[in-house]
Amino acid sequence: MSRFCRAMRHRSCPFALLLLAAALIVLLAASVEAVPQGTAVWTEEPWTERAERPPEAETMLSDPITFNLSGNEPRDVLIGGARHNYSDCTSGSCCPNLGNASVQLWMEKDETWLQYQQMAAGDSVELIAHTPEDGSSDLYLISYANSSIAHWSIKSLSSYYHRLRLVPQETGRLFLILSQGSSPSSALILDVLPRPPEAASVSLDVEAVRIGEAKITVRSDRIKGFDVQVNGVFFSSDESDGSRDGMASFVVGAGKTQTITVFQREGRNIVNKSEHARSFQRDRAYTLWLS
Repeated sequence: MSRFCRAMRHRSCPFALLLLAAALIVLLAASVEAVPQGTAVWTEEPWTERAERPPEAETMLSDPITFNLSGNEPRDVLIGGARHNYSDCTSGSCCPNLGNASVQLWMEKDETWLQYQQMAAGDSVELIAHTPEDGSSDLYLISYANSSIAHWSIKSLSSYYHRLRLVPQETGRLFLILSQGSSPSSALILDVLPRPPEAASVSLDVEAVRIGEAKITVRSDRIKGFDVQVNGVFFSSDESDGSRDGMASFVVGAGKTQTITVFQREGRNIVNKSEHARSFQRDRAYTLWLS
């Protein structure tokens, strides 16, 4: 019998051996955890890719909605800065082109038909169109500033008037003309002003603009479903694109040391945690390979 057992009572010796074995198991487990699990390697290259430029907004014209003029007449008509009562204009004394026998194109605002309006880009304007014959008609939008012409073909009915909504995006003076066959309407003039910039919801980080940015990508074939923190703040996840593919990309400020922390969650526990601190240069793309 060993000295350890002789130093203790006979009955307690097996229990002491069990305690000794448990202690050895704990020490072995701690030594295994102390061994690094995998390696971390950084690579870098010029950051040449950039976010695609969003497509420029285009001027939109809605489909025409027919309506019966009876009961929907405007209150008055504004021509050349002069306001006329609509009922007085139907006789043709002030508006020779007003009537069902002619091609008509008007803008409508607050129960007034008018031929000139000023608005901001992206706002909508209501158009009123009428043709004396059933069939196709052509609406032309002429941009003086851009020297461009936009064209829409409209199906119209002579028994009705048609309401359309135009949303111009280009700025400057625009002309609108409706024609059917060889008969044109009177021209409308639309002065479109640039939309005032909206107040920024967050303050501009002047220092970040000066030092630039770097792109970081974390990749791993061994670890899936991980989160990424930068300086203790959550930045990304390899599931942020909807796929658990072991890859997460994000952008950080350059010119200073950042601490990238990668970890997994098992319930409330954090596992496979590793921290990687380094400085990043602007306009460089870095990849952290975890194996």
